[in-house]
Amino acid sequence: MSVSSYPKDYDREVFDRILGRKGDAARLEPACKAIKKFLAQRLQAILQKNGLDVAAEFSDSHNSSATALFARYKSGAACVVLSAKPPSAAAYVICDYPAAGILSEIMLGGDPEFAALSSNRKPTATECDLMRQFADLVGQALQTSLSTKDLPTGVRVAFNADDLRDGGNGGSVVAFDLTLQFGDARPVISVAITHAYMLQMAREEPETIRKPAARGHASTNRSALTIKVPASGSVTMPPMTLGELAMLRPGDVLPLSESGDATVRLRVKGQPLYECSLGRKGANYALCLQRPHRAMSEALNGIGIPLPDDDSEETYDE
Repeated sequence: MSVSSYPKDYDREVFDRILGRKGDAARLEPACKAIKKFLAQRLQAILQKNGLDVAAEFSDSHNSSATALFARYKSGAACVVLSAKPPSAAAYVICDYPAAGILSEIMLGGDPEFAALSSNRKPTATECDLMRQFADLVGQALQTSLSTKDLPTGVRVAFNADDLRDGGNGGSVVAFDLTLQFGDARPVISVAITHAYMLQMAREEPETIRKPAARGHASTNRSALTIKVPASGSVTMPPMTLGELAMLRPGDVLPLSESGDATVRLRVKGQPLYECSLGRKGANYALCLQRPHRAMSEALNGIGIPLPDDDSEETYDE
């Protein structure tokens, strides 16, 4: 059956399963869970390590944009732009003017017993500098929560959406609201993180592969051919009884098979590709490819990389 005969949804599902292309919504989910679980407690630990007696707790999250966040604060807001690779923004720390005053008191080491939300006024230049110092600590908590190699640090303070838009930083973000407790004051800050920064979580920048348009069966996707994928092999051992397994000790030597025709399964990114036989080529061990697995054949065909035709019977995935 040709590739074009398969249902589109099935073809896309196989394509997604092999290359991990599920879209931003699914790819952002692990990062969102890590932020909700770790950001508040790690920010609190960093603040206390710096001698600042502040409790932090996560309260809410929502999808938004950096510029839209200002609409939540009718009386004015201050926003610190965090950048891992200037000038592109990695995250934003945004709060209303009274909360900005509390952040300044926190960074000055003020007494929590006398902390109170101040009047609604624009922060001074000194308070802006203190807000940037607080945002640097938020950046440290973000880096450890997401396990990213790039540390976002405070760049500048913006007071309206136009300040962000002028810098080209009005893109989509996921905003996480944190409630800080400093004495009787409980200011709320929003840590808005860009999708690009969240997608760096514990992995390299993903490769971009073009899925070919519906053309001939043998049409090759040359972009995909340059992508490096992990390949591994597993040897199928001869059957053993539970008693034989219980008697195994370090140093025992196990024969691969009595007939010497051990079967090896070649896998790509954990998916079976070929059944192989084990042998030698010169001084090296070698694998002789025998039968392809249908699931991998379909996935590769889906991105325009057909496996060579083989008259032998294909092996089905488990």
